[in-house]
Amino acid sequence: MKPAAKQGVQPPRLPKSLQAEVIESLADDGEYAAVSISGCNLAGQAAANVHFEQVHLRRTAFNQTQLPRLRMLDVRIEDSDFSGAVWEQAQLQRVEFIGCRLLGMQLFAARLQNILFQACTFEDAQLATAVCKAVRFEKCTLRNASFELADLAGGVFHQCDLTNADLRGTQLQGTDFRGSVLNAVQVEAKDLQGAVIDAAQALQIVGLLGVTVRASDE
Repeated sequence: MKPAAKQGVQPPRLPKSLQAEVIESLADDGEYAAVSISGCNLAGQAAANVHFEQVHLRRTAFNQTQLPRLRMLDVRIEDSDFSGAVWEQAQLQRVEFIGCRLLGMQLFAARLQNILFQACTFEDAQLATAVCKAVRFEKCTLRNASFELADLAGGVFHQCDLTNADLRGTQLQGTDFRGSVLNAVQVEAKDLQGAVIDAAQALQIVGLLGVTVRASDE
């Protein structure tokens, strides 16, 4: 059965059956297509221009990898570790990260389109200058994450923890933060123009901007 889209985010287009493959190392310009990869340890490896297409990744270690200009198209990733990975200028389209660890991951200048991050740990991650189109973060921990100068217009943060996240200079037109924790986020008033928040968040945001709210005199 084809998965349903979540608020405009298109799911990966995967074949009903995928051939199992074991990967021990990544090579420059390596291509992996129409395969299922599970339980592989690729930690600390470096390769440029790697391409994954129609791939299901499970319980795979990508922590501390350096994969500049990585491309992923129609990929589902579950219970995998990307902590400390550096993926500059990565291009990801129709990719799902489910229950993954992305502590301190760096996605500088990445281009993300139709991406779902669900129940992921994203603390201290760096998405500065990334361009994100139709991206949804759902029940993710994003404490101290940096989105400085990124384009998050139209994105969704659903029940996420954005405590102390850096949103300075970020494009937030139509970005939906309702239901998420925004404690001590770093943001300026002009950056929030067009963002969507709920009533409970409104006083919090006002306080962050240095405005004091007091009851009117009787």
